Amino acid sequence: MQFLVVGQWQGSASSRAMRLGDGAQAVAADLPRAATTVVDVPAGAGDRLETAVARYTSVRSVAERVAEEVGVASEPVLVVGGDGSSMLGATVLVRPGTAFVRIAGSSGYRALNRAQPVAAETAVLRLLVDRPDDLFPDLPVVDPAAVVVAGIRGTEDAELAALDRIGITHLDVDAATPDALDTAVTATGADAVFVHVDLDVLDPSEVDGLLEPVPFGLDAAALVAQIQAATRGRRLVGAALTGFAPVDPERAVDDLGVILRAVGALTTASRA
Repeated sequence: MQFLVVGQWQGSASSRAMRLGDGAQAVAADLPRAATTVVDVPAGAGDRLETAVARYTSVRSVAERVAEEVGVASEPVLVVGGDGSSMLGATVLVRPGTAFVRIAGSSGYRALNRAQPVAAETAVLRLLVDRPDDLFPDLPVVDPAAVVVAGIRGTEDAELAALDRIGITHLDVDAATPDALDTAVTATGADAVFVHVDLDVLDPSEVDGLLEPVPFGLDAAALVAQIQAATRGRRLVGAALTGFAPVDPERAVDDLGVILRAVGALTTASRA
């Protein structure tokens, strides 16, 4: 597996978003150096350019750079972010016959409205399956029927209804057992899979470095089981792990055991 370190923070709405770059670097320190590439992230916040996406120019710039790196990779790629939209460029790997599995505490399906721009990570799934043509013209539009979202909790009814309308399968944190996830991915008919893990799926007791901790999430063992279920009997074409925002280096070290278990599960799946 090859690793892309993408310390993007511009896709987050949190006042603590700058920590995301530190989180990406903390994980990168434990990755094999020869297989790791750091993607440059703009220093500035970026401009929305009258789009529905806050800081759009920076988010799009990073997406283009990630897509370029993924396009020349000789092995499956794991994007280590950064906010949840750091992985947008890697979706060039999601071709027909590939399922997109999002393991996250949030749906990522906020509505896009030019009058009230949203942070890219809150609408990252919407950007993948149902976006205006001019937003990310070089990225594929993912078929909603090939998407499975698992582990969500505290999601607004309007977002859940929108997922249902477009045909995205979603499992809340209680329903997202490994068997249920495996069944949902099997139902897409895909023989390959791209897995996006956002660490907000974890319970705050597992990882301290979460931007917006929400109780009653998964523990580390359950997250690994979810990754294994999503990839069972399927080729892993790529993956992303996003949302690590440690308060300081010492506390980052305390979290890395859990995070590296997830990295290990994804790496193992890429070799199957």
